[in-house]
Amino acid sequence: MKTKYIWLLLSGCLISMAFTACYKDRGNYDYHDINQVDSIGGIVKNYTVLYGDSIRITPMVLATQESGDTARYIYRWEALIDGLSRMPGESPNVLISSSRDLAIAVKLRPSSYDCFFRIKDKQTGVEWFKRFKLTVQSAVYQGWVALCDVNGVARLDMVARLGEEDRLITDLMSFVNGGLPVRHQPKQLVFAYRSTNINPFYLRTGDGLERIDGDNFTWKSTYGIRYEMLVPVGTDFAPDYFFNSPALAGVDYVLAGNRVFHRNAMMGASAFGSPVNYVDEEKAAFRPAPFVASGYGGALLYDQDRQRFVFHDPMFGTKCNSLRDGTLFSYNTGRDMVYMAYTNYNRGDVYAILKDKAGKYYAYCINVSYSGVKQSYYTEMINAPELDKATAFAVSNQLGYVFYAAGGRVYEYDVFTNKAVLMADLGGERVSVLKCPLFSSYGKDFYTNLTNSLVVGSYDPARPDAGNGSIRVYSIPARNEPLQLTWSYGGLGKIVDLAYRER
Repeated sequence: MKTKYIWLLLSGCLISMAFTACYKDRGNYDYHDINQVDSIGGIVKNYTVLYGDSIRITPMVLATQESGDTARYIYRWEALIDGLSRMPGESPNVLISSSRDLAIAVKLRPSSYDCFFRIKDKQTGVEWFKRFKLTVQSAVYQGWVALCDVNGVARLDMVARLGEEDRLITDLMSFVNGGLPVRHQPKQLVFAYRSTNINPFYLRTGDGLERIDGDNFTWKSTYGIRYEMLVPVGTDFAPDYFFNSPALAGVDYVLAGNRVFHRNAMMGASAFGSPVNYVDEEKAAFRPAPFVASGYGGALLYDQDRQRFVFHDPMFGTKCNSLRDGTLFSYNTGRDMVYMAYTNYNRGDVYAILKDKAGKYYAYCINVSYSGVKQSYYTEMINAPELDKATAFAVSNQLGYVFYAAGGRVYEYDVFTNKAVLMADLGGERVSVLKCPLFSSYGKDFYTNLTNSLVVGSYDPARPDAGNGSIRVYSIPARNEPLQLTWSYGGLGKIVDLAYRER
C-alpha cells in the first residue's frame, strides 16, 4: 500500500513538471522577418535583338534587407523554348547568364522566347523572378520578299522588318550567301507556312520549281521539286503553278501540264503522290487552269477542257468530284477562267472571274466550308473600265470587293452594285502584283491588318530593272471610299511576285 502511494506521488510530480516546462516554453521563440525582394525593375516587357548583337539589361532589385552585398544572391537569366520551336534533343530551358547584369552577344536561334531573370537568396533559399519576352531575329527574320526580274534574271529582294523598323536587302541570296544558281524568267514565289520549324519558300522560274530554306534562305541541289515527287519526273520537270493553303498548313498542290499533284503533310504525306485531276469515274484526266482555291472545307479547281468547276478533298481525295448545279448558276460554265482565289469573306467565299467568247466577264462566288460547297453570288461584271486590260486581281477578305489593275491604275469593283471606282493611279508605273494576303499566324494584330489590306507591287519601266520596284499597302474603307496608304517602300527590283515571311 505504501509502495502504491509513493508511485502515485512520483507520477503526479512528473506530470506537474511537464506542464510547468510547457508553460515556461510559451513565448520562448524568437520570430523575425526574413529578407524579401519587394520589386525587380529595369526590365521591360519586350526586347528585340538581331542574332549575334549584344543585349544589355541592368535590373534594379529592391529588397527589405538590402545590404549592397550582391554575393548574397544567385542570379540566373533563362530562356524557355516551346515545343514547336524546339529542335530534337534540345533542352527546353536555356541558361543565358549567371551574372547580375545581363551583357551578352545573343546566340539563341532566331525565334521568340519567354525569358526569366531569377534571383535566389542563398541565406534563406527563397527565390524571386521577373518575366519578359525576347525576340531574336536574323537580318532576314521577317518581312516582304519580292521576286524581281532584273534583265531576265530572277532576283530576290527583301524589306526586312526589324522590330518597328524596315531595311531593304537587295539580292537577298547573295547577301546571305544562299548558294542559289542564276535563274531566269521569274514567275512565282510562295511562302509555304508549316506548323513545324521547316517553313520554305517555293520559287518558280523558267528553270523549274524549287524550294529555299525559309529561315536562313539557303539552297541545295536537292531542293528541286522532283525530289518531293513520288511519281518519277525528269530533270526538266517545270510545273506551271504551285499552291500552298494558308488555311490548312501543309496542304500543297503542284500543277504541271495536264497533271495535278497533291500532298497533305497533316496526313503524313511528305511528298506529292499520283495525279488527282480525274473527275468521278471518268478515265481521262482534265487539263487544269493555273489556279487552286483551298480553304477549310476543301479545294476548287477548274477543268479547262470541259470548262467546269470541280472539287477536291485535300484530306482524303485521290481524285476530284463534279458539283451539282445550284440555283444561281451552272458549274459547267462554258467560259475561260481568268482568276480564282479563296478569301475570308463570308467565312470562305471563293471568287472566280471568267470570260466568255464574246469578251464579257462574270464573277462567281462559291462558299467552301466544312458544311459543303454552296453558291453565294453570281453577276456579269458590267461598268468595269479597262477590265479587258487587267493584269492583276485581288479580293478584299473583309469586304468582298474585287480589285484589278490595268497599267498603273487600280480599280475597286463592287460585285453587289456592279460599280467600279478608280482607287489609285500610279502614273507611269505598272502594277504587276495585287494581293489581299491570308496568313497562318492568326490572332496577331499585324497580320490581321495585312489580311484586311490591299498590297500593291509595281515598277517604273522608265527606270533600270535593278531598282524600279515599289511595294504599297493600303487599308480598304467601306462604301467604296478611297484607299488609305498605310505603308510603302521603294528601291526594289522589277517586281514579279510578292510573299511575306511571317512569324
